[in-house]
Amino acid sequence: MADPADLPEIDLDVADIKRIALTTNPQGETLISFEMASGQVMNLVFSPAMLAKLEALLAKANEAQAQVSPIQ
Repeated sequence: MADPADLPEIDLDVADIKRIALTTNPQGETLISFEMASGQVMNLVFSPAMLAKLEALLAKANEAQAQVSPIQ
């Protein structure tokens, strides 16, 4: 795997998401597949450890957002 410092950064403008699918393969990897309104598909593949890290980061972000904008 390449050193992240050597990889280009990719910015994707998402105007709409038609569908999101999550699947898990026998190796335990999770594939999150986004189908854009244009028909383009973007697949993200996560190892179990990276998916757990993503879930934890999203939970922290949700908690922080709830502190700023509580539900009325």
